[in-house]
Amino acid sequence: MTRVLRVPWLLFAFLVERLRRLPGARFIARVLPAAARLMVVAAIVLLLLWMAEASPQRMSLAELRAGQLSRLQTWIIVSGQLSEEPGTTSESHRYRLTDPATPNTQLNVRSDQPLPLGPATVSGRILGGRDGVPEGYTWAAQLDADPVLASELPPPGAAFALLGLAVVIFLARRSAYPMFLNERPADVPAARSGMRVTTYFDPVDAAARGLPRDSVATLGFDRPEGAALGDLRLSNGRSLPVRLNSIYTTIDVGRLQSLGRSEPVLRVRVADDDVALAFATRRDRDAAYAALALAVR
Repeated sequence: MTRVLRVPWLLFAFLVERLRRLPGARFIARVLPAAARLMVVAAIVLLLLWMAEASPQRMSLAELRAGQLSRLQTWIIVSGQLSEEPGTTSESHRYRLTDPATPNTQLNVRSDQPLPLGPATVSGRILGGRDGVPEGYTWAAQLDADPVLASELPPPGAAFALLGLAVVIFLARRSAYPMFLNERPADVPAARSGMRVTTYFDPVDAAARGLPRDSVATLGFDRPEGAALGDLRLSNGRSLPVRLNSIYTTIDVGRLQSLGRSEPVLRVRVADDDVALAFATRRDRDAAYAALALAVR
């Protein structure tokens, strides 16, 4: 994770951890995955409905002259200078829409109702004018104006909100506080005697096995040949083996970063659970790592 994202992600994980401690948070956490999937489905449906709904496209006279209007689009919104054309009657009003910045270009507007002259914006169905023309040539097309000025369809805010909320749920379920950051271990001699550590079990695993979520323990390396690689002795008297299945088993070396402190840790397997072991110093952590890694070579 880059340093730019580290602080916002740490703050996010801190807030999520506080929410997890609220009453009823465990029940809500069980239904959140299904709720997030429903949000994604609802957002997709809203987006499809938005895409299927007809909407005018805002165009400029310069874009129309350049032939940038899609052949599938006939409903447009365009702005310019509106002037009255000869042939206007009480039943059919005719206008010319031009733009001083786009010479030799005009849109002949036909409307059943009178339109205000001067700077104007009109919407309607365009007839012809699909092909652009080179400089020096005249471009013209006809527009049947709408009785009421149409507006572009706004983006589906509800769909984006649902997608955003689903992403937040996805990230929240994968956040952990304190945050683990990988570090490269130093080359130090392997530990030979017990070390005092602080254990951080996953809350769900700890509750299922009757273990404290975090407590002071001793990590020993004095087990006989062929036994577990390490021995984690908890403060309540229980002793759990720290095992590595093979040389391919990963020991994560790093630190637990919170808002107020940073602890050097190893993430290992204890019995059947993942646990973070926090050490007093980085040297102690790296020495314990060297002992565990050396035993499987």
